[in-house]
Amino acid sequence: MSNPAKNAVVVPDGPLPMLPPAIWESKDVQDAFAADSPGAVVAIARKAHGLRQDELGTLAGFSQSAISRLEAGSNIAYDMRVLRTLQRLLGIPSHLLGLTDRTVPMRVGEARRLHAEGFEAVAKDLIVGMEGKALMALCTSAAFTTANGTGALADDAVSQLLVLRRIVNDAHNWRGTGALMPAVRNMYDFIDVLRRNARGDVRRRLLGTGAMYAEFYGWLHEEIGDLRGAGAWTSRAMEQGQAADDRDVVAYCYVRMSQLAEVEGDDDRVIGLARAAQRETGLSPIVRAMAVRQEARGLARAGQDACMPRFDLSHSLVQAAERTQTDEYSIGYCFTELHVLMQRAGSMVDLADHKRAIDAYTSLMPRWGGICQWEQGVHTAKLAYAHAANGDVEQAVGFGFAALDLARATGSRLIVNELDKLDPWAAAPAIAELAAEVSHLR
Repeated sequence: MSNPAKNAVVVPDGPLPMLPPAIWESKDVQDAFAADSPGAVVAIARKAHGLRQDELGTLAGFSQSAISRLEAGSNIAYDMRVLRTLQRLLGIPSHLLGLTDRTVPMRVGEARRLHAEGFEAVAKDLIVGMEGKALMALCTSAAFTTANGTGALADDAVSQLLVLRRIVNDAHNWRGTGALMPAVRNMYDFIDVLRRNARGDVRRRLLGTGAMYAEFYGWLHEEIGDLRGAGAWTSRAMEQGQAADDRDVVAYCYVRMSQLAEVEGDDDRVIGLARAAQRETGLSPIVRAMAVRQEARGLARAGQDACMPRFDLSHSLVQAAERTQTDEYSIGYCFTELHVLMQRAGSMVDLADHKRAIDAYTSLMPRWGGICQWEQGVHTAKLAYAHAANGDVEQAVGFGFAALDLARATGSRLIVNELDKLDPWAAAPAIAELAAEVSHLR
């Protein structure tokens, strides 16, 4: 027979004592730090304090399961809010959890390094956590000729700024939205200044490049739940795309407006804006595929089976598209058939075909790593809903907590919105626990 007293949660009075500095220099901690495993560092510190996972959870205000998932290396291990709480509580040096500002100042000679070693390789190192003066130095090196000190706009300035746009876009796959917003806004402002002082074709190209940054900034606003900001920046991107006569930008802005209408629950606008995107001439096959997929989403939300042929068309357009090998950003460069198939599975949930949705998601699961974290979170939450609607609350809870981890890691309000749809099953204790943790992210 188990001894209840043995398993009782013991909460220490007052702050925890400081651990010996030698712990942070130990091989285990240094190996965990080198492997970018903050969860492992937390586990070492917890054990050094003599705490169980449930005891640490009680002290920090998290569940035992959350501490377990963090230490196992799930996405919650990269949630800055959680890590800061545990860092202060356990007395862990902030740099061991990746909390110290990783901004890299632009040193003397860094601009020459950009040209000597290759802009893309160096920029990927510098863009991480970069703001303010360092970011402006990077943008300046990308845009201006440095060899003769004339300060003239470089011949490949637009190309290099598009490379930066792609690097920031890729960073969005593993960095939280809040960390990227200042960088994206600073880069947009920098390009806008260049655009206002340029002439001719360079001005037009800078206008289109700025539109791509504006659209992304609008997207980041949507992720944090600021729909007004998202709409304003998407409209600005649309205006600049029209002025630049960049039909892909204009069409994609229609797609983005359609997605915003989806959040607002206006299915007719979802369909109408997606069709407006398709009426633009001279579109790349990828952008057309994205517009057709969005139309299919609207049709599914409206309960129309006609969505499936539109998903089929989008899929065929993606498969037939030729990809250009370049480091520059282009709209839809990372859009693949997997994005179409995942959205198709999600639309089966909208059509209340939950068993079919579960089967579709399950068949795609080995490939989920091919989409970014926020999107994984949205579809994981949709799968949780499908299981709940299909009568399997236990599976719904498992996928719901997995989606919650991704919401914490990315800061995406879109995932939270999907998890809110589990409220009808809140009478189940496990769903109620999930809902309580989701409420902290609103």
